[in-house]
Amino acid sequence: MKLSALYILLFLCYFLPFAQAQTGKHTYRFKNEFTVAQPECGPNVVPQKAAGSCSAGSSEGRFIGETLPCGERRAVYHNNMNSGLMYPNTDGFVSESYTIQLYLKVTDWGQARARIIDFSNGTRDEGIYFKTAPGTNSHCLDLSPNGIIGECPYFNSSTYYLLTFTRDGATGKMNIYVGNNLFTSFIDTNKNYVGKAGVPIYIFRDDSVVSCESGEANIAYLCFRREYFSRDAVNRSALEICFEANINSYADFSITSSPDCDPSKNVEVKYTGPIPAPGTGYDFKWGWDGAQVISGSGMGPYVLRWTTGGPKYVTLAVTSQACGNTLENGKQIIIGRPTLTAEVAPGSCDTGTDGTITLSAVDGVSPYQYSIDSVNFQAANTFQKPAGHYRVFVKDANGCTTGQDANVTFTSDIIVSTMPDTILCTGQSVALATTSNGQAFSWAPQNGLDNASVMEPVASPETTTQYIITATKGFCTQTDTVRVTVSPKIEVNVTPDALIEYNVPFQLNATSPQIRNYAAATFLWTPALGLNNANIQSPVAVLRENQSYTVDVTSELGCKGSGQVNLSIKRQESIIIPTAFSPNGDGKNEVLIPVVNEIESIRYFRIYNRWGQVVFFTNQLNTGWDGSFNGNAAVSGNYVWEIEGVSTKGKVISKKGAVMLLQ
Repeated sequence: MKLSALYILLFLCYFLPFAQAQTGKHTYRFKNEFTVAQPECGPNVVPQKAAGSCSAGSSEGRFIGETLPCGERRAVYHNNMNSGLMYPNTDGFVSESYTIQLYLKVTDWGQARARIIDFSNGTRDEGIYFKTAPGTNSHCLDLSPNGIIGECPYFNSSTYYLLTFTRDGATGKMNIYVGNNLFTSFIDTNKNYVGKAGVPIYIFRDDSVVSCESGEANIAYLCFRREYFSRDAVNRSALEICFEANINSYADFSITSSPDCDPSKNVEVKYTGPIPAPGTGYDFKWGWDGAQVISGSGMGPYVLRWTTGGPKYVTLAVTSQACGNTLENGKQIIIGRPTLTAEVAPGSCDTGTDGTITLSAVDGVSPYQYSIDSVNFQAANTFQKPAGHYRVFVKDANGCTTGQDANVTFTSDIIVSTMPDTILCTGQSVALATTSNGQAFSWAPQNGLDNASVMEPVASPETTTQYIITATKGFCTQTDTVRVTVSPKIEVNVTPDALIEYNVPFQLNATSPQIRNYAAATFLWTPALGLNNANIQSPVAVLRENQSYTVDVTSELGCKGSGQVNLSIKRQESIIIPTAFSPNGDGKNEVLIPVVNEIESIRYFRIYNRWGQVVFFTNQLNTGWDGSFNGNAAVSGNYVWEIEGVSTKGKVISKKGAVMLLQ
């Protein structure tokens, strides 16, 4: 009997060298496809219904999900009853020396026996079968026409088995293995199990010689090789079937880097697939994600270096030069330190709940550990902390550490706002106007404050001071700041005391080093006597007598200062006679008296009427004519006078003139 074509993933024995690299094997893994594994150059296998009169279903089979013994869940091919797989063998790839491997689980053993492999294309009944052991639910291998071989019963319906059929064309020796157990070894003298060019090889498909010898199976791996396998090669195949049934390793490679936190360290990349060096018959195309190639070419190995840290992606595409089939693979490597992110959830002032710092890391090598002090690390990535500034850390599996700042705040409706910065004059005070919904207050520093524990103290600082108010509500505080600048006392510099000319304009001036803007300052000179403007910085004084002035200066800030200046009139020898006088008894200008400066004595002072008579004579200082003549009031009119005096320095001064007498 024959079993319809069984879909099976054949273990890829990549440890053995390729006699012909392009056509050394044809591998099928049935992950939702019947194509040969890339970059191999082989035909597709084709589902076919059994020959003869067997009743097959509407389809030859289907792909289903299956969890393999290795633990991986993946697609496999389920072969329906009375159907199987056809390998074309058009060019005689499988001939007298070969190895065929199947990795399968039989789910229905058929009526009596089910054909596993058929080389004859239905021309002979010789073949390899599963056969049910008499009186049991277990099954054996049957080599027709020789009968049962190996341990029997052996097979069940819940286990995946690796079947290896290998033939040595030079000797005709045929070996059949289940796993690494040799079930039979014989000389195939008649070449019953030999492939022929143009004659298909059928898997789990019955022919028409004895029809309906078929079963059902889940096939995970199928491989045809054009070489004979030794016992060691079979042992390696059985050991690696979990890998080979699931992984196409033609584009496999390894990345080796020392666990160093410096992203500038070298990295070694090695090809680890089954193609032997130097990779004849294949093209190797690498992608380095920006790395500098220090050394290496072709299939490698390579030495690389990245100048930046983070995840890097290395790719390899292996292409067969014979048919252009390509297999691509990529692997990630983490270069340098991990990247840390800190998210902070604020605490609550009202309840006193601490804030939460949640850390997350990427890059680097997991698993990660976290710390709030760079000394004690933990697997948990959250920390409960009161309000404050913290430095948090992550350390990866390589011991590389990254730190970041985290600021924990508290949610609260507390507000505090004090007055804008202000300026005081020396000796002045100011109430620090403040608004707040706080429950308690403190000011710092306390110097110059009447009460540092109230919301609005009075400040009288001696020097410029920055005050900080702290308002407290519940578990939280809030601060604000006001700067009180103390302006120094106004120092007034006035024109120095001076001896000035009689009745000659003299410039006065007042300045202060504390005043920067004189246009905004005010000045007041007192008394205003003799000044052209008593309200300016630099008035002009015209004096006939000695005079002292006080100037009061007010700065743009309202700070005050004052200064004084004493002006003395220069005394010159002079005799001055008024031009008119009126001795009429009204108390004004009643006597004509000489005005003298620096005169020690008068030799004579004479007054004449129009007829030349002397109406008045004196030789005494500070003595004058009262407007009478011979005891009677003189008549109004012009009178002539002459005077001669001696100065305090002995100088003789003589003068003549006229005066008008008004009665």
